[in-house]
Amino acid sequence: MPDPATTATAPPPTAPAGVGPAESATARAALSRKTPWTLKENIARVMWMTFGKVAWTLLPPARSALIRLFGGKVGRACRFASRVEVTIPWNVRIGDRVLVRDGAIIYSLGPITIGDDSVLDARAHLCAGTHDMTDPTFPLVKPPITLGQRCIVGIDAYVAPDVELGDGSRVWPRASVYKSFPEGVSLKGNPAREIDTDQEAREQRELVDTERAAGLTPQGSAET
Repeated sequence: MPDPATTATAPPPTAPAGVGPAESATARAALSRKTPWTLKENIARVMWMTFGKVAWTLLPPARSALIRLFGGKVGRACRFASRVEVTIPWNVRIGDRVLVRDGAIIYSLGPITIGDDSVLDARAHLCAGTHDMTDPTFPLVKPPITLGQRCIVGIDAYVAPDVELGDGSRVWPRASVYKSFPEGVSLKGNPAREIDTDQEAREQRELVDTERAAGLTPQGSAET
């Protein structure tokens, strides 16, 4: 009979190297996370990503009608470029005469509303979806985005979840907007801040005058 004192015991199972208890718990929680989509929604998403994408490419005049077919609302005389991403069409509400340029992303996991006569410039990104980083399962959250009438979201600009911009707001190129603003504001920077456009124009003219006085800008060159 083997001596119990000399019998080797199998070591307890250990986590992979570099993975601690917290990381293991997070991984288990992530695996147990349930899908936030119903069966009906998943079927509709598959249809949109297959049939919908093909129809979007082949039938440019029917793009507004296609969004409506999948449950979204689109007003009159709207125009969508070919490379526009609308993630969940039934979550969008778009007014009349809205222009969406090439490469724009309408990431409508949550509701996105765009008012009349607004413009999403090239590669503008409206992101109505994120994850709760305070929960180890990282559940999907879908706060809305609302743009008022006559808004402009510039090239490469980003609008975060749960943001509302009032009528006539202007988001400068590559600005990132993380909070709501009232109507008529011009927003610039990351994070975006409200700017005085008249002051910006004055500073630009003063810069050009200074460069000309120093001989850095040829006389008669166009101001930008």
